[in-house]
Amino acid sequence: MGQRGYATTHLALGDGDNCKGWLVGEPNKGLSYMFQLMNEARIGVGQTAASVAMAAYQASLQYASERPQGRLVSEKDPLKPPTLIINHPDVQRMLLTQKAITEGALSLAMECNLLYDLAHSTEGEQQHQSWLLLEILTPIVKTYSSEQGSRSAALAIQTLGGYGFTTDFPVQQYYRDLRIMSLYEGTTGIQSLDLLGRKVSMEKGKALQALFAVIEETVNKASVYSSLASFARTLEEEVKRIHAVLAHVGKLASSGELDRSLSDATVFMEMMSYTVIAWQWLKQSVTAQTKLQSGDYSMQMKEFYEGKIHTMKFFFRYELPHAEACAKTILDPEFLTNVKKRELFA
Repeated sequence: MGQRGYATTHLALGDGDNCKGWLVGEPNKGLSYMFQLMNEARIGVGQTAASVAMAAYQASLQYASERPQGRLVSEKDPLKPPTLIINHPDVQRMLLTQKAITEGALSLAMECNLLYDLAHSTEGEQQHQSWLLLEILTPIVKTYSSEQGSRSAALAIQTLGGYGFTTDFPVQQYYRDLRIMSLYEGTTGIQSLDLLGRKVSMEKGKALQALFAVIEETVNKASVYSSLASFARTLEEEVKRIHAVLAHVGKLASSGELDRSLSDATVFMEMMSYTVIAWQWLKQSVTAQTKLQSGDYSMQMKEFYEGKIHTMKFFFRYELPHAEACAKTILDPEFLTNVKKRELFA
């Protein structure tokens, strides 16, 4: 584990005395300034993590499409040749999980890049709304892409079996390269505190309202199609669940339990991430369904659009349910991360 072949630098300032510093900006505003300074880098880290995870997925997909091993449990003829491992349901589960994570993360990264352009090229209300959306999505794209990207690369290793852990194949390197992405430009815990402690409440909740508004817009578009309507309703329920969780957290904060109100910020980040990526997948599926119904395959093959909808269904069935588990954890009345006796960790 660890970086290899990286040129890193350690700066030592003030060794010769006579070292001066100048205050930039207002006193006690350094942390908020730092996050502004890091915004572009955080989006960049998220996009890099999604891209490396995609490379791992493509490598494992190629391997699964070439490697024969075993037979389906329904095949009883021992004289028939082994099947390609991509035909095994559990391998398909691992591949679809990778596809759902990587393409969902890349979609969110592109959304953030678009919002960055709009926030710098438009004026008035559109500019402000774009900026609000960018502010609340930035910690999410950084965290989801890096944390789930690492999980995706781990599944790439698992897809290859023992070969995945050797240097004969690239997926082990992708995993090593990805693992630091959750540390770069602020750890997952810091990103989560930024989301729950700052972005959710910024401008009296306007950033969160802007996010819910664009999600509702996608839900309304999806509801037009009978094949997508049930998924639109599921996403609506997840938004309601977020409201319930925030009401609980807000009650803790207003009663003076500030430490406890933010103690599960990382769990909240996870819940929000699943919901936001579900929104991205439903958004892609609306476009895919439109293309399928019109028969317009001038940009992509029919199978490409079918694959988008299939992966969306997979995400909603296998990934999105984790959001409910996160909510259950946050809403639990027992406060378990305020241990006073260190001996309990022994």
